[in-house]
Order: sequence, then C-alpha cells, then structure tokens
Amino acid sequence: MTKLYIDTNILIYAIEDSLNPFGKDISTSSSKLFGEAASCKYQVIISTWALSEVRRIRNIDDLDMLLKIVEKKIIIQKYTKEDVEQAKRQNSDHFQDELHGMLALRAGAD
Repeated sequence: MTKLYIDTNILIYAIEDSLNPFGKDISTSSSKLFGEAASCKYQVIISTWALSEVRRIRNIDDLDMLLKIVEKKIIIQKYTKEDVEQAKRQNSDHFQDELHGMLALRAGAD
C-alpha cells in the first residue's frame, strides 16, 4: 500500500477552506486524500512535528475529527530534538521543510 507523508499544510488545507495563490480550491483535494486513505487506498504518515505545528495555529477539534476518519491508516512518525538540530544545520532558513523531508524518508514514504 502506498505511504504518503502528510505535512502541516496538507493537514490545514483539509480542515479549512483554502485557495492557492491563483484562487483555485486546494481544500477539496486535500480532504479527498484523507477519504481515500480511509478507504484503504493509502496509508498516511503524519509526524508529531506536523501535529504540533497544526495544533499551534488551528482548532484542535477540527484536526482531531480529521484524524479520526483515518485513524486505522495513520503511521505516526516521531521527531527528536536532535532531528530539529540536524534540520537546522542542513537548511537553517527552511529547517521545517528539511525536517519534514527527513521524517518522510525515515518513515519510508513513497
């Protein structure tokens, strides 16, 4: 089964109405991805980093409801303080993106 790493933005797009810079809807495709995961098309990998980022900026109830939909298809990938430090060394300007990449690779995302 295909494993998809879900970063913070995809989680946010799935729980709120979002448009890309050109005004096109991006929420529907993000929400659809979670529906497809619930239907056993994918497994989703969500890092504790992404969860903590979303919980800092969005309504926790909305996130919890989304996660409940795919609870049996979620792989949780934990991060460590050392991971954050390594990501900062590798890309200090965009360490969050670097960290997501590291965690996706570690979890075996496709």
